[in-house]
Amino acid sequence: MKKLHLILLFAAAAMFATGCNRLDIAGMVVNRSDTEERVADWLDYNAQNEPRVIEDVPDEYRVYSCSDSHYSERDSIVPQGAKDRLYKYITAERNDSKAIFAIHAGDMVNESGEAGFRMTQEALNYNPETQLENDPCFMVLGNHDVYYDCAKYFKQYFHTSTYTVTVKTVSGYQDLFIFLDSGNGTHGKRQLDWLEEQLSHREDYRHCFVISHNWLFRTSYNYTTTPAANLPQDEQYAFMDLMSRRNVEMVIMGHFHMREQRQFGGVMYVMTDNLNEGKITPTYLMVDVGENVSFTYKEL
Repeated sequence: MKKLHLILLFAAAAMFATGCNRLDIAGMVVNRSDTEERVADWLDYNAQNEPRVIEDVPDEYRVYSCSDSHYSERDSIVPQGAKDRLYKYITAERNDSKAIFAIHAGDMVNESGEAGFRMTQEALNYNPETQLENDPCFMVLGNHDVYYDCAKYFKQYFHTSTYTVTVKTVSGYQDLFIFLDSGNGTHGKRQLDWLEEQLSHREDYRHCFVISHNWLFRTSYNYTTTPAANLPQDEQYAFMDLMSRRNVEMVIMGHFHMREQRQFGGVMYVMTDNLNEGKITPTYLMVDVGENVSFTYKEL
């Protein structure tokens, strides 16, 4: 009976949203973008472009991470500027002398169309009047970024969601950041094979981090979510086993709009909350990397 009520509730919500002419319900429920095809595109892009390497970095540095900014077409009515939350986030990172880059862990948009991706890019554009450095922001794709046939816009603006960033310090240390596409609620076979290959060289790096969108743990407040955003349990267990076996220090995620951290199998899993206007006091993550790795949440 409870399942029937949930089905009827979802159907009513779908009818309402369709009546508002805002949502492509079929585009949300039936994901038209295939993980294996996207990953093939991402890896093809990587093969045709130089690897992402940041050199001459101090042995101790900082990385910022946020997620779930959820821009929509409605947000474009209000001009972006100093009050925009993503802009404030990237400005804080670029004015932090210890920080070397930022991360967005997925869900840049909230509904169909190109506008949310364009606004994300505009918010991340370097502003020399307010920002000391032009540090990059590295992106991964979230479930909302593939709904409504939106993956093509992510590709247009951000090119790839399966790639690595290597940080080389002045003393010769190397740290590895691995970015993954989990937009369909799975990493897919090709991407997991690629991940295994990247981690087979783990001994070459001082620290290793993995960034993906979908949070792996279920607790009472976040148990319900859309089916397209839940990793299959067998894949989840295999993924977490791989993280432990390859001594990954931290896995950074988003998705559930509430910050959380879990230590499991020697790996720290960290989730940031949502950076969009629905959060009264949104936070982002600051990760300090040196001989050890530590992190803190910072209110925007």
